Formats: sequence, C-alpha cells, structure tokens
Amino acid sequence: MPNEIKNAERIMESDPDSALHILQHMHTDKLIMSSSDRALYGLLLFQALEKNSKPLQPDSVINFSVSYYQDVNDKAHLAKSYFYKARLYRRTQHYEDATQFYLKALDCIQDKRDYALLSEIYYDMGDICFIQREYKESREKYQLAIECLTHLGKIVDASYRLLDIGRTYYAVKEYNTAQHYFRQALAKTKDSILNGSALQEIGVNYYFAKQYDSAQYYLRKSMSYPNVGFNYAIRCYTLADLYYNTEQYDSAYQYASVALKHPSSFNTQRECYRILANTEYLRGDFKQMAYFMTHFQSCTDSVSKIESQTKTTVLENVHKTSEAAGKTKQYLLILGWILPIIVLLSLYILYYLRKRNKGKEKQLVEAEVQLSEKQNLFIDSLIHQLLETKASQSVAYKRATIQQREQMDKELYNNCLHVNDWNAFKHLMNKTFNNIINTLESDYSDLTRKDLIWSCLFLLDIPNQDIALILDSQPGSLYKLKSRLTQKLNLKSTKDLDMLLKEISVRR
Repeated sequence: MPNEIKNAERIMESDPDSALHILQHMHTDKLIMSSSDRALYGLLLFQALEKNSKPLQPDSVINFSVSYYQDVNDKAHLAKSYFYKARLYRRTQHYEDATQFYLKALDCIQDKRDYALLSEIYYDMGDICFIQREYKESREKYQLAIECLTHLGKIVDASYRLLDIGRTYYAVKEYNTAQHYFRQALAKTKDSILNGSALQEIGVNYYFAKQYDSAQYYLRKSMSYPNVGFNYAIRCYTLADLYYNTEQYDSAYQYASVALKHPSSFNTQRECYRILANTEYLRGDFKQMAYFMTHFQSCTDSVSKIESQTKTTVLENVHKTSEAAGKTKQYLLILGWILPIIVLLSLYILYYLRKRNKGKEKQLVEAEVQLSEKQNLFIDSLIHQLLETKASQSVAYKRATIQQREQMDKELYNNCLHVNDWNAFKHLMNKTFNNIINTLESDYSDLTRKDLIWSCLFLLDIPNQDIALILDSQPGSLYKLKSRLTQKLNLKSTKDLDMLLKEISVRR
C-alpha cells in the first residue's frame, strides 16, 4: 500500500483536513496501485471529503470502491462504500437512490456495535423521512440514532437528534411535545451552536403555534448564536413570515432578502420569494413582483420533483420483501443438492418452504396494498400542493381581473402539473396513475394529446371549469370530448369510461 494512503487512514479521525490534503495531492495516475489499494483510496477520499464538508466527487472513484468490495465480498468496507454513495445521492436530493444504498449498507453491517456508522445512516434516513412528511417513521429513525450516539458518549450529537424529534412533533401541531424535546436538548449541553439551534426551534415552534411575541423573542435571540448549514436562513425566513403575518411588511421584506443570501433549501427559498412577491404586490411594483414570482415558480418545480420521489417506507418494504424472496431462492437451490441424498428430509423441507412462501406471497399482497395507499397519498400531496399554491396567491388573486385570474389559474396548473410541458406532464401522470398515459398510448393509438390530458385531469378531480381553461375549450364542449373519447375506447357509455380510467390507474 502506498505510504500516502497509510498516513491518510491513520490520521483520518484526528486530522481529517490533513488526510484530505494527502489524498488529493496523490498522483494516482502515476502510481501503480493494486485494485485493493485503489478501492481503499476511493473510500478514504470520500470519507475525507465528507468530514470536511466538501463536494463528493468524482463519483467514479466511489463506484470503483463499491464494485471492488462487492467482488471480494468485503462486507465491512462495502457497507462504508454504500454509505458514502448514499450520501452522494442525498446531497443531490435523489432520495430514492440514497435510501436504497442506505438499506444496502445496513444489510452489510455485520458488527451491530458499529454505532458511529449506524448513527449516521439512521440520521440520514430520518431526515429523508422528514422531508417526505413521514413523521412517525422519521421519529423512529432519529431515536435509533440517539441510541447509537448514547453508546458512543456523544452527548452533543444526541442532543441534535432530540431537536430533530421535536421538529417531527411541531410538524403535526403537537407543540407542547415539541417544546419538551427542545427544552430537553437545551438542558443537556452548553455547546453554543446547539443552543442557538435549540432557541431557533423553540422560536419556530411558537411561530407555528401562532404565539408571535414568544416566537419573535426566541428567534431574535438565536440570531446572536453561531450557526451551521441552513439554520441562519431558517431563522431569517421565519422572522420574515412572522412580520408579514403581522403586517410589518418592510421588516418582512428585509429578513426574506437576507435569508436568500445564505445557504437554504428549496422550501425556504420558495417561501422567501412568496413573501417578497406579495410585498411588492402590496407596494404596487408589479414588475418586481413578477420577477420574484418567476423564482417562486422555479423553486416550486424543484420542490415538486423532490416530493414526487418514492417514499422511504415504500422502498424499505420492497427491500425487505425482495430480501426475503432472495433468501427463499437460495434455500431452494440448496434443497436441490440435498434432494438426491436425503429424499424424505428434502420433501419435508420443501413442504415447509412452500408453506413459508405462502406467507411471503401474503406479504407481497400487503406490500401492494401499501403501494396503493402510498399512491393515494401522492395524489393527495399533488392536490394539496395545488391548494397551497393557490392559497399563497390569494391576495393577488382577489384583486385581479377575470382575465388575470384565468392567466393565474393557467400558470398554477402549468407550474404544479406541467401541463404545457408534455414530457414532464407525462412523467408525472405515469408515476401518479400507474403508467396510465403509456398504457393508453399503447392500447389506443388514435387518442389525441388532449384526450390523454383530460383523462389525467379527470382522475385528479380537477373541476370542469379549470379543465376547460387548461384545454382552451368551452365548458360545454367537454361533454362532447368525453363522448368522442368513449367511442374511441369502444365503450358503451361515459360511465364505462370513468370505470376504465380508474381501473387502469390502480391496476397492478
């Protein structure tokens, strides 16, 4: 092994910035390294980049490490390689891919006392669940992370997870329970960054509870503490929204502008642009309002792409089912070797496995039911997004003319459903309704794009008046469109059409 790799590995925990310096200045193209050295180099490089909060690149390096440790079946190093591959996807907000690699890493961890790695995995998965609004599952993952950190004696890190658990409670309006966790974290340590984060969360909790005076007090107090990540932007945005709700528009504008100058998530950016756009509208500066609305819509698209990803719980259920099915397959192969030797015993085992497989099939059916439930949740989320966006434009909508309202409605559906971008709309509807557009295009080649759009909007329960607006049609002509579509699908009545579309959207 090259001495540079040895030195980097030796000082990784105590001096990660020096370890990164060593690894980045190795002339790997001029060294003759074995495959094992190259795999370890890639793993250590990503570990050093992560510890120094640097971009995780190039991905080809960690990909080689993953492939090598898979080939040699080195579970310990493979688990870490999967973890950093997952972190790479998480940073780019590809949560589906990230979750799959976290699950693979958990499968490879043979030493269940590797609390450091386990705590990181559970924390990351908890964060993804929180982003996907699966608060109960998020809370469970954070609690697992706390148990691991407690074993390691990391009081500060465990206290941060208490803050995370508190956030899952105010997200479901259990403000008193959230406050309990925030106070608990605040009492455990005098770490200034943690204390600032705790004061911030207490302020946000009071804000959601509409106790604005207390919220303002704690948020402003948290501003004097050091911060990391997106925290400063969150503090400024929450104050901005508080001031906007209390009609202190100049202060709202100022804090929203400051929040956008600091690192923040798409959600925070979107809400800041909402505040700025509404404030400019009240001032009568419609040009500047349009500028902020453009950014608001861009952030909304980014949030929609994130929210459209498959939920972590669904991926976990599928992973567990696939793992069980894979084990069953291995058992059957072993049975085939034993069969010629011990016939009676193998028959008994075969009977046992078949009985067990019935249970697995039942699990698969249950998993399909869960997938159907998740589909309904996704549809509800899509409709909620439409309503939420409408609500954010309510002030401007009330004061708009009829023509302006129609234009705002068109922009709303374009931003949320991408009706003017056929590829994006098709992808979103296929994902929402079980590949419905692909199925209809394949089975009925004479359907027009307007027919397909109407079918999806019908399944989303969009009002006829809005459908007519989206399709540039008169409300009265929608019945003719529906009748023609019924004939194209060789159906007897429009009721049969309704049933067929709903059947295709849930067919497995």
